[in-house]
Amino acid sequence: MTRHWIFRAGAACMALLPLASCAGADDPVPGGPGDVAQDASATETATVEAAAPEADELGTREPASTDPAERGSEPTSTEPTSTEPTSTEPEIPHDDAAPTAAPEDLTAEPAEGFEEIAERLIELPGTVEALVVEEGEILLRFGQGDPAPLASVSKIYVFAALMEAIEAGDVEWMDQLELTDDLRSLPSGTLQDQPEGFTTTVYDAAHRMISLSDNTGTDMLMDRLGRQAVEEAVAATGHHNPQLLRPFLSTRELFQLRWGLPELGQRWGQLDVEERREVLEELSEEELEITSDDTSRHDRDEAIDWYATAEDVAEVTQALADWAQDQPEAADIFTANPGLAAPVEDPWWDSLAFKGGGLPGVVTGSWHAQVEQGAQRTVVMLLNTDDTDGVPEHREELFSLALDALIAGTETEREDG
Repeated sequence: MTRHWIFRAGAACMALLPLASCAGADDPVPGGPGDVAQDASATETATVEAAAPEADELGTREPASTDPAERGSEPTSTEPTSTEPTSTEPEIPHDDAAPTAAPEDLTAEPAEGFEEIAERLIELPGTVEALVVEEGEILLRFGQGDPAPLASVSKIYVFAALMEAIEAGDVEWMDQLELTDDLRSLPSGTLQDQPEGFTTTVYDAAHRMISLSDNTGTDMLMDRLGRQAVEEAVAATGHHNPQLLRPFLSTRELFQLRWGLPELGQRWGQLDVEERREVLEELSEEELEITSDDTSRHDRDEAIDWYATAEDVAEVTQALADWAQDQPEAADIFTANPGLAAPVEDPWWDSLAFKGGGLPGVVTGSWHAQVEQGAQRTVVMLLNTDDTDGVPEHREELFSLALDALIAGTETEREDG
């Protein structure tokens, strides 16, 4: 018997929303006056025991093939002579916090089951929202269920909009995208270093968006799809209050509003949707004159971000998993980066997908493990803290606990040593 652990805060809402309001259809746009922060350490805990799948329902599985030839074609560019590097370049400290391989210096100790995972989430500073869902059953819920900043996890909504366009026949994987200076963003990624006029495919840009969290590739896709299509995908994939993601920002716009032209972004949290669209129209005429060196890991402008609950993230992650079962290209992109904090022995899953994110004080991640035509488990972790200096350590702990949540109650274990 596996316990389902439910951890909620008290009657008051947690960070980013006025005390008088909780998540729901009338959620205010985060960042408005009166926002408060409640430390996760104040969270009250309660447990609910219920039936859950036994360990042998997940069992011991052969790992999914890592041979690209077996999973689909690799990203391709229409300029085969390009000398662009294919490895992940160093990212700015607060951008996407996604391990592409297990770090050798991982110090976080494994947690033994969901109870210990929840106990350790309480110890993280700031607010934490976490959710573990398997086959529609909640194995762990931590936090108040409030909207939280997503950082680059928001890119899964762009991916969802792309999949809807692919299904509708409006976009094809090998369609060409052209880089123009007005689409150039800042790292993470590599496409921002390419010259104006550089062309690549929709497939390549999408693969980079997930595997490298390529900001410029994301914005190129948004330009091809249209902002409205992304906003419609937010609603179609189950976001509890799509208004929170309207207008849906490009990464370039976020950099401009927070660091490039902060005078345009300073009242963002007090503006309604139409007023925000007017600001973005004005912003579109401005050059991007900043570099990564101009950004700061201590800038905690929480109003300018993408907001969703852990449940919202789990919903869109599941939608992408469903698309990936029918589209080999989507599967290749979806599983491009497993995001594991440490290697494991005999993983129970056949495929593992991940998207992470980071902005000052924000660490986020969504994982989806699946047996082919079998069990599925989604893990969502969202951390928002004022302790920006401690983010590397908090990220390590959060991602370590996410791994523990993926394997809790199964026969899969971390590798020794």
